[in-house]
Amino acid sequence: MESLQQHSTDQYVRSAPEIVELSISAWFYRNRTIAGFDNPARSLYVSIRELVENSLDACDEAHVLPDITVQLEMTRNGASDSRLSITSAPQVFRLTVRDNGTGIPRGAIPQLIGKMLSGTKFTLRQSRGTFGLGGSLALLYGQVTTQSPIVVTSSVPGEDAGVRVVIRLDIERNEPVILAEDAFPKDEGEHGTEISFELEGDWFRSKSKILEYFTQTAIIVPYASMRFTGPDGTRLDLDRVYRGLPRPPREVLPHPRGIDVETLKRMIATSRTKTLLSFMTRSFQRVGKTTALAFLRHAGLDPSLSPAALDDEALVNLMRALATYGGFTAPTADSLSPAGVEFLRAGLQRFNPEHCAVTQRAPSVYEGHPFIVETAVAYGGGLQPGIRLYRFANRIPLLYDEGSDVSTRVIRQLNLRNYGLRPEDPLAFVVHICSTRVPYKTVGKEYIADVDAVRREISLGLKWCLRRIGESVRRAHRAHRRRRRQNRLRQYYEFIASTLSDVLGRPVHADSLFASRGEGG
Repeated sequence: MESLQQHSTDQYVRSAPEIVELSISAWFYRNRTIAGFDNPARSLYVSIRELVENSLDACDEAHVLPDITVQLEMTRNGASDSRLSITSAPQVFRLTVRDNGTGIPRGAIPQLIGKMLSGTKFTLRQSRGTFGLGGSLALLYGQVTTQSPIVVTSSVPGEDAGVRVVIRLDIERNEPVILAEDAFPKDEGEHGTEISFELEGDWFRSKSKILEYFTQTAIIVPYASMRFTGPDGTRLDLDRVYRGLPRPPREVLPHPRGIDVETLKRMIATSRTKTLLSFMTRSFQRVGKTTALAFLRHAGLDPSLSPAALDDEALVNLMRALATYGGFTAPTADSLSPAGVEFLRAGLQRFNPEHCAVTQRAPSVYEGHPFIVETAVAYGGGLQPGIRLYRFANRIPLLYDEGSDVSTRVIRQLNLRNYGLRPEDPLAFVVHICSTRVPYKTVGKEYIADVDAVRREISLGLKWCLRRIGESVRRAHRAHRRRRRQNRLRQYYEFIASTLSDVLGRPVHADSLFASRGEGG
């Protein structure tokens, strides 16, 4: 019997599956479709978007007006090729994105460029990137589809020389491999970063989305100057129409609401406080001594107790008390940087609308995180008949999955006739949400989830804008009707004047008839 059991155990060991551990980069590569890299056309668009977002963030952090240059060239085996053919097979391109930000210090280039989930955006401060993998995943996608390295050129202010580094990604270890590097002389005021790499794509199917991305980015970032050159000679020059920078966001402490147990553990482990009272006042935003004491009494905790003395059960109870206590002040909006009414108005002038209304809602809260909704409605001018929706999140245009977005659902429920408007009128709706935790529905960051708090703010903002647009349109219609009535009266009086002139045999002017009837205005 013993030998039979041993035989069964040996057979199980031999048949047990091999355990494989994936690195972060290897996992994301195998699951890259969740971030939008699901086909060559969309991968090309997402790669451009992610690198442009990183460049815009770098310029915002440097407090300089962005100058972004994007060049997309078709290549053949690494050599430039001007011949273009529309085929079903993916093409190979070289993508080069250049900005005038602060540049990347030489020591930080390998980690920031060649290592996934490493970056400067994992803080409670608004930024375009959220997950720290978009740009890295674009570079990883380029390498696995072309096996070409990445070239990073960086110029840091105050340094005498720039640096050029050639990197390859070690996917299985999530580590960068430096293939070559060299320094080059630069001007004293020169600064910025250039990233160039090859990737597989489909220009013919992605062209419209890429051009639309730049056009919409120019609306939400009117202070940026962008230049794009496509492989077929397409050129897009978008000059800045507003000289000024929005208020930069400020990193803040977390709000008591929205904190989970693991976050509490990490905060306690890194905190140097010795009592729960000091832990509450120093670790969370907008929690003073009075509020902290009131909360600890509500949670049944001794203010003098050491945070390190809390076991797992006590931490769970603390988390639940933080989530349910109603005495906390709403989170501060200092961590946010909305586009701004003047910026949005300047961006919408690219449409040359007849009427435009823009509003910024007061800060609201979603799961302990503040958010601000900005809305705008433009009417007439260069707009085509019908409703057009422009969606933005943290100044990022959202071009895919419009039908699933909360903004689309809000617009469907609006009755335009209540505002003197019709669905066939030339209307453009703009919705911008900024937050440290935008409620994206997918990792690909393409549409906003239907959250009650967010839906309410969007609805109120759009209705405010529609009331202003409706008033302006009605005034314009009244003025138009008044002018049309005056024109008809003038034509009538001119006819009477001409008839009287023929009958009386002397000239009679219509202006005198207007004056006699008091209609001269």
